[in-house]
Amino acid sequence: MNVNELNIPDNIKQALRSQGYSTLYPPQEVAIPKALSGKNLVVEAPTASGKSLIGLIAAIKTILDEKKKVLYIVPLKALASEKKDDMDKFSLLGIKTAIGTGDLDSDDKQLNDSNFIVATSEKTDSLLRHGSKLIDDIGLVIADEIHLIHDVDRGPTLEIVLTKIKRKLSKCQIIALSATISNANKLAAWLDAELVKINWRPIPLYEGIYYNQKITFANGRVVDVPESGDSVWSLMEQTFQNGGQCIIFVNARRSTESLATKYSSKMKRYVERELSDSEISEIEGDATSLGIKLTKCIRHGIAFHNAGLTFGQRRYIEKNFRNGSIKCIVATPTLAAGINLPARRVIIRDTKRFEANSGSIPIPIMEIKQMCGRAGRPRFDSYGEAVLIAKNYGDYRNLMDNYIMCESESVISKLGSETILRNHILGLIATEDVSSVEDIINFLKDTFYGSEFELYGVETSIENIINFLIEEEMITSYGAEVKILPFGKRVSELYIDPKSAVILKESIMTMEPDTSDFPILLAVAMTPDVIGLYPRKKDVEELTTLEQAWKDQFIVKTPDSSSFQYEYFLSDLKVAHLIYKWIHEVSEDDLTESFGIGPGDIRSRVDMVNWLLYGMAEIGIVYKYSVVKTIRNLLMRVKYGIKDDVLDLVLLKGVGRIRARILANNNIKNREDILKISEEELSSIPGIGKVLAQNMKRQVGGFGPQL
Repeated sequence: MNVNELNIPDNIKQALRSQGYSTLYPPQEVAIPKALSGKNLVVEAPTASGKSLIGLIAAIKTILDEKKKVLYIVPLKALASEKKDDMDKFSLLGIKTAIGTGDLDSDDKQLNDSNFIVATSEKTDSLLRHGSKLIDDIGLVIADEIHLIHDVDRGPTLEIVLTKIKRKLSKCQIIALSATISNANKLAAWLDAELVKINWRPIPLYEGIYYNQKITFANGRVVDVPESGDSVWSLMEQTFQNGGQCIIFVNARRSTESLATKYSSKMKRYVERELSDSEISEIEGDATSLGIKLTKCIRHGIAFHNAGLTFGQRRYIEKNFRNGSIKCIVATPTLAAGINLPARRVIIRDTKRFEANSGSIPIPIMEIKQMCGRAGRPRFDSYGEAVLIAKNYGDYRNLMDNYIMCESESVISKLGSETILRNHILGLIATEDVSSVEDIINFLKDTFYGSEFELYGVETSIENIINFLIEEEMITSYGAEVKILPFGKRVSELYIDPKSAVILKESIMTMEPDTSDFPILLAVAMTPDVIGLYPRKKDVEELTTLEQAWKDQFIVKTPDSSSFQYEYFLSDLKVAHLIYKWIHEVSEDDLTESFGIGPGDIRSRVDMVNWLLYGMAEIGIVYKYSVVKTIRNLLMRVKYGIKDDVLDLVLLKGVGRIRARILANNNIKNREDILKISEEELSSIPGIGKVLAQNMKRQVGGFGPQL
C-alpha cells in the first residue's frame, strides 16, 4: 500500500512523503487503517518492522482531526528524545512536542501547551497522582515496548498506568507496540484490543551459532569464519572486511570496557580517527580515566556502552555509530531495549549473567531475541546476522535448541509482590481511585495481573499494606472505607516508597539542625528507593571502620554485625560514603577508581539521593521545620557535588563543581566577587575563558554582553 492510499488529509500525506515515507511495510499496511479507525491495537512484530510509524500516524490524526492530545509512553528516558525527534519532523503541521521524564513532584503545567507528550511510565503515573488536567485531554495513548510489563522494575508501573487510563478515560484509544512474544493475544484481550501479528522485517534476519570456525544458521546455511585465535575478533573482522558494522553483547559492564580496549589496538588497521577538541570534551567530560579510555577506543572506531556512562557519552556513541564513524559497540543488554541502533552483525558472547542470591543464570530468551533484533540496517544492509558463540558441542546444541529454535517466553505480570503493591495502593487511595479493600481488589482485577491470575493470596497482601499505611498515619479507615491523610497524600505525590517515607520521617524526628552530613546521607541511603553498592572484600574493613567512627551520630537504626541484614547495610553505607566524598569534591575519576564503579553509577546515586533529600525536606516541613534548612543545604551540595563555600558560584550557568573550586582558589567566592573583578581578569582564570566570563558577568548583573 502507498501512503497516498491512506484515509488521511493530503497535508498529512505530503508531510509523510517529505520524511521519506511512501510505501508502507506489511505490518503498517495492516495496522494503520485499523489504528486510524480508532480501534485499540496490540501490534506484535519484529524489531525494525516499522511499528513506530503506526503509532505516529494515528497520533497525527488524533491531534489534527480530533483536537486531542497524545501520550507516548516509553520504558526508558533514553528513548524519549528519540521519539520526540520522530514527531518533531511534523512540526509544520502544528504539532507541538514535549518530554516529561523529570521531576516526579509536579503536574508539569508546561506540558499543557503541547499536544504530543513523551513520558516514562513513572512520569505518567506521577501526572495522574498530581491530578494533572492534561490527562483529561488525551485521546490516544501509545505504549511502546509493552512486553516490558514482564520486567520486575519497570513493568508494574506501566501496568498500573494503563489500568488507570482504561478506567479513567473510557474513550481513549490505546495502541501497544510489542516485540515478538508468545502470548501477545492475552495482552490484547486485557486491553480490549485487536491483535496485529506479523512476522516480517524489511531486512531478513539470520540467527545462528558460531562453533568450530563456522556459523551455522537456523535455515541450514553455513558460513566459514577465518580463524584468528579469538572467536569474537574473528567474527568482528569478517564483518568489517565485508563493509559492515557490529554490536557485541556481553553480560557485564566491565567486560564491555575490557573488550573494547582489547580490540581497539586491532581496530587501527580499519579506523584511525582524529577527534576535535569539542568531541573530546563531550566524550571525556571532566577528563575521568573512563572517559579517556573511551576516547582512545573511539579513535579506532570502537566504543563500549553501558549504564556506567553518562547520558552525553552514550548519546555521542549512538550518534556516531549511526553515521558510521564508530564501527563496533561492545554493550550490555540494556542497549537492546528499544533504542534504534541496528548493525550488520550482532555478536552475543554471553547467554548467562550473575544475579545476587542466584549465581550464574541463563538470560531469558526474550532478551536474547531483543539483542538479535538489532541486526540488519535498513537502507545499508540487505540482511542482518545474529550470532551466539558456543564453547563446545554441548553448548552449541543447547544454544541452538533453547535460543535459536525457541520462541520467546510468555509475558508475565510482576505486580503481585507486596513490596511493589505498597506504593501503588497508596497512590490509588490518594487519588480516590479506590476507597475500600473491595475497590482495590476490583482495580487489581482490571490489571493484566488480574486477567491472568485468580488473585489468590492478594487479600492478605492488601490487608498487610492497609495496616501498615494506617499504622504510619498515611491513611485512616472508617469501617470498610479507607481515606488518605495529609502525610500519605504527600508521600504519594513525592512518588517514593512508603517505607522510605517512614525512614525519612523517623530520621527527621531524631535529627537536629546541627546534625552532620554523613548521618543524614546514611538515613537516605538506607531507604528502599536507593540501590546499594555491593561491598567488595577490600571495602568491608573500610566500611566497618567508617561505621564505628560515626555510629554515635546515626539518626537511623542499623542492624547488628551478626544479622543477615548487615551485608545489605554495608551496601547502603557504601552509597552514603560515596555521596559524602562527592560533596567533599573528590574527583569523579578518584571515585570511579576507589569505588569500582562508572560515572553513570555515580550520577544515578546522586540523582536518587538528591530526590530523597527533597522528599525529606518536604516531610520536614510538616513534622519538624527546624531541620529543613539543613536538609535543603545538603540537597544542593549533593546536586552539584560541592562543599558549601561555593554554593553561590555553582548556581551560575556554565559553572560546575570543578570551575567553582577553581574560582574559589582564585579568591572568587561569591557573586559579589564576580561583580568586583574585571572581565579580563576573570577570563584569564584557567578553565573560564572570555565567553564564560562574559556570561557570568551578565548573570550577576555586571557588564557582560547579552548572549
